[in-house]
Amino acid sequence: MKTFKTLIAFALILLGTQGCIDKCGKDCITPPQPIWLKIVDSSNGSNLISEEYFHRDSIKVFYFENEQKQFANIKFVGNFRVNDIIETNITLHLPTDKLNTAYLYLNQYDIDTITFRTTKSSDDCCTSYPLDSISINGKPVDVDPVDFSFLIKKEVLK
Repeated sequence: MKTFKTLIAFALILLGTQGCIDKCGKDCITPPQPIWLKIVDSSNGSNLISEEYFHRDSIKVFYFENEQKQFANIKFVGNFRVNDIIETNITLHLPTDKLNTAYLYLNQYDIDTITFRTTKSSDDCCTSYPLDSISINGKPVDVDPVDFSFLIKKEVLK
């Protein structure tokens, strides 16, 4: 009987420990998500990349780390086979819970400043890093209601 009680106590300890280690039956983390940027004409909303006002091969996103210029990955994504949205993984490169600055280089005359913050959000099971704030050139950013890209509005001289 004493051995049986010892086994029961041991089993309860194991079950309790297992519940503390893995309360949800999964281990998950969602890293910071890429940012989508769309460059549009401020007067009519037309996309300035698809209209070739800005050229894909010259566009870059960079930041400074220890006074050294570092480049973030970019690719062009979009809807309906039109890849005219800049996707960058800049949020992966810079720390969470502080304002970070990155730069969108469109050409030698046009460089935009992106200021953003991601935060760490955890519950008992999962951790994520949502975008807490973002501004472009010190101003709040509009979001495209269809593809949820951040709109960078440019005055185009015609």
